[in-house]
Amino acid sequence: MKKLLTLKNVLIAIAFTVFLLLVKDNMDEVWKIIGNIFSILSPFFLGFMIAYILNFPYKFFYGKLFRKMGAKRKFWFSFKKPLSVICTYVIFFAVIAALIGIVVPQIAANLSTLYENMPKYMQTGYNYIDQLFNFLNTHLHTNFSLDATVTELQNRLTEFVMSLDFTTTADATKNVLGVLGNILTNTASGLYNFLMAIIISIYFLASKDQLCRLVKRLAVAFIPMKHLPRVYEIVDVTDTKCGRFLVGDILDAGLIGILIYIVMSIFHLPYAPMIAVLVGVTNIIPFFGPFLGGIPSALILFLVDPMYAFWFIVILVIIQQLDGNVFKPKIIGNQLGISSFWVLFSVIVGGALFGLPGFILGTPIYAAIYTLVGKRVRNRIDEKGKLGQEALNFDVLHYTEIAAEQKKLRAEKEQEQMYKIKKRLHLDKFLNRETDDDDEDEEKDTGEKNVSSGEKEAEDNKKEEKSEE
Repeated sequence: MKKLLTLKNVLIAIAFTVFLLLVKDNMDEVWKIIGNIFSILSPFFLGFMIAYILNFPYKFFYGKLFRKMGAKRKFWFSFKKPLSVICTYVIFFAVIAALIGIVVPQIAANLSTLYENMPKYMQTGYNYIDQLFNFLNTHLHTNFSLDATVTELQNRLTEFVMSLDFTTTADATKNVLGVLGNILTNTASGLYNFLMAIIISIYFLASKDQLCRLVKRLAVAFIPMKHLPRVYEIVDVTDTKCGRFLVGDILDAGLIGILIYIVMSIFHLPYAPMIAVLVGVTNIIPFFGPFLGGIPSALILFLVDPMYAFWFIVILVIIQQLDGNVFKPKIIGNQLGISSFWVLFSVIVGGALFGLPGFILGTPIYAAIYTLVGKRVRNRIDEKGKLGQEALNFDVLHYTEIAAEQKKLRAEKEQEQMYKIKKRLHLDKFLNRETDDDDEDEEKDTGEKNVSSGEKEAEDNKKEEKSEE
């Protein structure tokens, strides 16, 4: 206690308390500083994610395709890593070029066609809703009016626009230009961050061995040795649940998008490229992904022709069933190991806390936590032995037997502790004397018993002789 109440520790505690109070009173500035730090480091985060995803094809080139390079001549071994990195990024840039050159123009054409036909689609939707309201009013005696609903929406929109105060600004055009300027600035910043992230990812992937070694050195230097196995286990489980799941999920989403495009093209359904990209991208999100991509796509096709929407829903359901039962188990395997309820729970909680990244990474992160906690629970149950296993089986659970077993175990532990205490207090001789005295008493008792038994036999013999006489 005296060591804790030193002047140094008291000053540190006071300084830390003052720091917390300053943070509490200036939370807006603190969040602004944190946001600036994340904005500066965002290319590094994005570059790490790109390098982590590309590490899987890199390992294929380095460990399989170029595995024998340099086995006979050491000169060629120095080219093994650069060739693996080059092949990996050639495939990466080829995929990006294919998306930009093939998919993006088709999506742009679909969006242009959708924009041109939107008035006709809106009129079609208006007619469908009007027919639905007429059906409800006729058969269910309701009082729905589509014209009144549209008028109410127009009034609400007009009130909202009129509530915007443009008189406080010098020029409304200046605000519009400011918004456009912000959009252009954000777009340019996003492109800059993406290009820098690609360059940083090359450095990450090319020097991953040195970086991993550096991280291990820091871990060994600053983490107690007894905690290192636990830290390594957490890293391994997180890599298995998060990394491999994320990479496999991206491959699975690409496969689903390609299948949607092929099948929709076979059935001559409109907007196939745009819908295939939408369904494929949203399929990365567990549980909600198929709904987020399928519902808007079906609605667009319904406005074109209800039969298009019907066939699209049939195609989507069949492909999702194949994906859930055939494709995803083959690509990802049983990486999660959690039930559908926990998938739903992790997606909702992750999305509510962290937005889109939470929707995507919430499930694998929760699976990693679930695995670590589950392993700890199993170890604790195994430590309790047979008693813990019996307690798990509620069919053969007997509380009285468990209580008696627990009492017996406590008594054995108490005796063992008492013996250790006596042994530590150098009472071994005393214990030996007690055992010797106990042995002598037992010998005396056995001798007396033998003597008394002999006397009884002699008396019995005398009685038999008298009876014979």
